[in-house]
Amino acid sequence: MRITCRLTILISALLASISAFAQQEQADSLVVLLSSKSAQMVDVEGASDRKVVGPARCMHNDTYLLCDTALWNVETKIIEAWGNVSILQEETVLTSEKLTYLIDEDLARFRGHIVQLVDKDSNMLRTRFLDYNTKDSIAHFQRGGAMMDKDGSLIESQVGHYYAKSDLFVFKERVEMFSDSLFFVTDSLKYFSQKDIIEFDGKTNGWYDKYAIASGGGWYNRNNETFFFDRSVHVISDENEGWSETLFYDRNQEYTRMERRVEVVDTVNKSIVLGGK
Repeated sequence: MRITCRLTILISALLASISAFAQQEQADSLVVLLSSKSAQMVDVEGASDRKVVGPARCMHNDTYLLCDTALWNVETKIIEAWGNVSILQEETVLTSEKLTYLIDEDLARFRGHIVQLVDKDSNMLRTRFLDYNTKDSIAHFQRGGAMMDKDGSLIESQVGHYYAKSDLFVFKERVEMFSDSLFFVTDSLKYFSQKDIIEFDGKTNGWYDKYAIASGGGWYNRNNETFFFDRSVHVISDENEGWSETLFYDRNQEYTRMERRVEVVDTVNKSIVLGGK
């Protein structure tokens, strides 16, 4: 009798969990109109759409969608929004002139003269073509984009991604990074905004202070102004030229460490140094 009772309780709990999960999934798939000036059914090319005139505010995937006007096709589950369009998700804000929202795909397609994304650290990304998944909190841009951080440093590329949950920007294809004293060109770049660390991947050329450097990759820690480069490093200044497999540079301490197959040419004193470190 006790076994039967326990089994009944277990099955009931399992069914309750499944029901709760199904209800949550159903709730997540719904777009809720929170407020608007007016809402009515209209006929658009033979299809019945909900026309919402705002300021209007909707919610989907715990994400707010704001706009002046929207056409909401119930059958295709597509929302066309324009006029002061913005999406607010936690501390990420996206704005544009117009937006196509594919409800079943959780996908917001931003298009306009300026599409802007601002994260919680005030990093501002601008482009013209950006897709944002409201469920995964991932953005993809193409056809060129530029990001400016709170200190005014600028990163540009043709293609890029933003991962809100991990505070990560990824830039690819013709990547360039500028600041008041730095300029880098690289194949691919990752910017960890919370850690304030930049990773270079692929062919990398840079200019900082009095140095020009080429390598196969590396990183830059902006917190303590340290650099690391590896894979066929070549560095040159007015007084020296050097080659090595790795190079570490502390900008504040003016300290450089080169390792593995090191060759340094002192052009002022006309001397050559060879060593492992």
